[in-house]
Amino acid sequence: MSVSNPPQADAWSGSWIANQPYLLLSITSLCWAGNAIVGRLAAGHIPPVTLSFLRWFFAFLIVLPFAWKHLVRDWGVIRERLGIMVVLSVTGIGAFNTMQYWALEHTSALNTLLLQPAGPLFVATWSLVLLGVRLTLAQAFGVLLSMCGVLTILLHGDLTTLKTSSSTVAT
Repeated sequence: MSVSNPPQADAWSGSWIANQPYLLLSITSLCWAGNAIVGRLAAGHIPPVTLSFLRWFFAFLIVLPFAWKHLVRDWGVIRERLGIMVVLSVTGIGAFNTMQYWALEHTSALNTLLLQPAGPLFVATWSLVLLGVRLTLAQAFGVLLSMCGVLTILLHGDLTTLKTSSSTVAT
């Protein structure tokens, strides 16, 4: 079976960008980092709840024109799961960003970015609690790898810190 290149017209129809996972993941990381930097700059000037609300309100306005036809088409399914969607929105979007902006008033942007790699753990936990979805072996490995990354950053790559910390706690 051979793979043919899509026609040039399709490259500009919007489907091209959807098939660029590395580009999209890079943009996502850039947005997360930019969010922490802007949040740090706004710390002390704009309350965390206001900053979180403004961020998501403007994101909503930007995304709405692209999502409108999908919202209308899928409204029945959305309405059936509205309670779960509200819980996930409040905890996963509102509370997370508010806590991040609050933390940015007290620490550096880099420290708050340590919350991002912990995300897969929270997603896995909520998926199990709310939806009964269990992790596959590959997903569990991904969560474990992400947590190892967090631990490496927190320990500055020095695993002997764990031994020092545990002996301090024991005394």
